[in-house]
Amino acid sequence: MTVKLYLQCDTSDINARYTVADEKGCLRYTVTGKRNPSGETIRICDTHGETVCKIRGLGFSALSVYSISAGGESMRLNIAVGTDRAAVRFRGISFFVRGDVLMGSYSILDADTAAVCTVGRDFARGCTQLLIEQEEREIFCLAAAICINSLNVGHIPALQMS
Repeated sequence: MTVKLYLQCDTSDINARYTVADEKGCLRYTVTGKRNPSGETIRICDTHGETVCKIRGLGFSALSVYSISAGGESMRLNIAVGTDRAAVRFRGISFFVRGDVLMGSYSILDADTAAVCTVGRDFARGCTQLLIEQEEREIFCLAAAICINSLNVGHIPALQMS
């Protein structure tokens, strides 16, 4: 079953970076974060306020490194941005990206090249839409989309690193 989620920058008073709603408009998650001199910490919380995923990020001028943990599993996401390309590498979970990450239109595929998640802009709603094909990977797909969304570096085509 395909799960459709909408990742929206939060402008309310709940002090979240993002809110995540399902296709019926029901709130599923809130995303909060703190920046400090050594990086940032991001938390994805369910509707009861319980943390379901932790993201720790380190950003350098051309490389962002994220450690993502949820449900006893973890993965690492490295995003290197060059002058005309961005490269994405996952470690720990066999994902790879196909598409244009920095333009916001890409798919996350598994080792068998089956679509795990398709991400794109929903201009009518002013948000990012995720179509998740593998429900058991929902949190990791959402976490990856949040990390990629935080780059905000413009219109640079993305490459998959091998």
